[in-house]
Formats: sequence, structure tokens, C-alpha cells
Amino acid sequence: AAAAAAAAAAVAVAMGKQKHGFLTPKAISNRIKAKGLQKLRWYCQMCNKQCRDENGFKCHTMSESHARQMRLFRENSGKYMSHYSDMFKKGFVEVLRRRGRNRVKANTVYMEYIKDRHHIHMNSTCWESLSSFVVFLSKQGLAEADQTEKGWYVKWKDTDPDRMARRRAAERLDKMKMTADAVAEKQIQDQVKKAHAHAAAEGQAPEEDKKELKRGADRESLKFGLAAKKVSAPVLKVDGGALFDAAASSAGKKRKKKKEVKKSAMELIMEEQEREKKRKLESNRPKPKEIRKENWLFKDLIVKVMNKKFNSGKYYKKKGKVLKVIDKFVGQIQMLNSGDIIRFDQEQLETVIPGIGKAVLIINGAYRGYEAEMVSLDDDPKKDQPTVTVKIVAGKYEGELVKDVELEDVCKLA
Repeated sequence: AAAAAAAAAAVAVAMGKQKHGFLTPKAISNRIKAKGLQKLRWYCQMCNKQCRDENGFKCHTMSESHARQMRLFRENSGKYMSHYSDMFKKGFVEVLRRRGRNRVKANTVYMEYIKDRHHIHMNSTCWESLSSFVVFLSKQGLAEADQTEKGWYVKWKDTDPDRMARRRAAERLDKMKMTADAVAEKQIQDQVKKAHAHAAAEGQAPEEDKKELKRGADRESLKFGLAAKKVSAPVLKVDGGALFDAAASSAGKKRKKKKEVKKSAMELIMEEQEREKKRKLESNRPKPKEIRKENWLFKDLIVKVMNKKFNSGKYYKKKGKVLKVIDKFVGQIQMLNSGDIIRFDQEQLETVIPGIGKAVLIINGAYRGYEAEMVSLDDDPKKDQPTVTVKIVAGKYEGELVKDVELEDVCKLA
């Protein structure tokens, strides 16, 4: 009897479990609640456990697994705290970076960051509040922060050296892309200013600017009287025979000229063969090997000084000419503005990119040491950095057009 009762109880329990199974409304509701975000105070970062209420969180803190994790935390609390703080900072800054360079409310960025259910919670970091974290970002130079009546606002600041280098190269390219029309217009304006100054020096009144012609209402209307004159065409009397002979002779000369200009089929074939030979010679000409060296200083280069500390920054971003190269990496530079002669290390100098049609020297790459002429500046969006196209003007490869040369591989020649 006892065995039968136990079996009946087991069947009842099994039936009860089957009744409240995986697809019951209560089970579905529990799973939906578990997927969503819950309150921050009921989350355990060490165990990555989210509890739905205070009772559940209390039960979790009394569990053996939580006690084991807390023992690990007590052994090296600084390590865990710094790890969670670093992860929180990276996630927050990544969300702010996706916002671009727009000024946005800090709480808006934080709400977007915590949408991820498995994000690092702020109560496990070294910052007590969002305000203290925003102040930390501002002091570290990772973002621009300002406090208003509506709260803290942040703006992302790009500190990646690669992106900053690409941006500087793009800015340099934009400066160099001044069109010929703009240059011509500037020259004309300079000439006009010089002419006005010269006229003022000689005591002459400069010409006034052209103004629109406006006629007042009290002025009378203008009338022009133009009488057309009859022009009689001159009558030429020419002998008919002579006129025919002259026309025939002129037509014969034209036909002779046309026959002389026209080339025979053999001549055309020979010219085509010559052109084909020339193309083959150019294609078979061996290309130079890729030469890349650490030293790029050459004599007569125009370089820019990038040393801020020397002489209180007097020569910072000033241009000079390389008079002499010492030990491959040191250049004796004559400043263009003052004429001072100073020695600078190669790391304190920067190449200068001239305008279109100016002389350059290829300082690195396959054509290292060859003089060339700047042909064009190419800004291909598929490439990380802009490139230039140059034409070799001297040496074995004279006349050859070299494309996709990096900006750092060419420098202006004096």
C-alpha cells in the first residue's frame, strides 16, 4: 500500500511538472522578463547574474558560487576593479565615437550603451556616478565635456595617430589643390593693388571702379539718327578666258597639294612598325628595384622644421634648404626666411610637397634619387592616403610617368 501511494505521488508530481512545462504562459513570461534589462542594484558583476527582485538577489548572495567569486575578488580587488573600469571606458567611448563629432548629452550616450544586456555595469567600476566618469574623460583628453543646466554634454575627440595623420595629409592636399583660375585671379588683384599704389605715389587719381549706368527720371530720352547709305558694288571687267585659266591653275595646285600630303600604304605601315618597336622597347625596359632606406635627406631639398623646443620654437614649421648631409641622418639647413644655418636631425624635419609642374626629388621607393616633375595629385577614396603622379625628367628613365607615389616619397627641390 505504501509503495502504491508513493508511485501515485510520483505520477502526480510528474503530471504537475508536465502541466507547467516549457510552453506555458508563465514560463514564456519568465523568459521574456529575463531577456530584458533589470534594475542595476540587483545585478552581480562578478557572477554575471541578473536577479529580478530583491529576494532573488538576496538568495544569490547567499549561494556558494557567489561566495567563491567574492573570495577571488578579495584576494585581488584592484585587478578586477581596474579591468571592469577599463572595459566600461572602452565601451562608452566606442558608443560616443559612433556619434561622430556631434555634441551630445552624456546620459543619452549612457542609455545607448546599457542597451546591451551584457554591458559592464557602473557599480563595478571605480566611478561612483556618470558625472565623475565624464570629468575623468575630459581630463584624459578622450572627450570634450561641459556642464549646463540640462546636465553634462560630451563630444568625442579623435586621438588615433593614424587617423590624425590621414587628416593632416588630406588637409595638406586640400591646400595644394588651388586651381589655376584662383591663382590667376589672385595675381590680377595683386597687380591692380600695385597699380593703385603706384598711381597714388605719383599723385594721379586711380581709376574708379565701374558702376552700373542709371538714368534719372528728369533726363530726356536719347535719340539717334542713323541713315543707311547705298553702297554700289564695284564692277570688275575680266576676260573670260583668262578667268577660266586662273581658276583651272588654282584648282590644279590644290589637287597637287593634296596628293603631296597623302601618304602611301607602305609609308603608313612603316610608321606603325616604328611606333610598335618604340612601345616594345618601353615595355621591355627593366623597372628599377624597390629601394627603401631610413635616411631620405638629399642635398638641395626644401624641407620644413618640426622642432618646437629649439630656440623657443623660432624655426617651427619654417622652410629651409639642405646645404649638406652629414652621416646620412643630419642635415645642414639654411632657413629661407632668415638665412640662418642650423643642423637638424632627420626626425625633426618634414618633406615639402610643391605645386603642379614644380621640380621634385624621389627620396624613397623604386626611383629613389631621380629628379622628376609634379604632374598631378590623386585623392583616391579607396586608398588610405593621397598619392601623386610624377614624370622623370633626367637619367635612364627620362620621360617615364610614375603613378601612385606616396606623399612621403617625394620632396620639393630648390
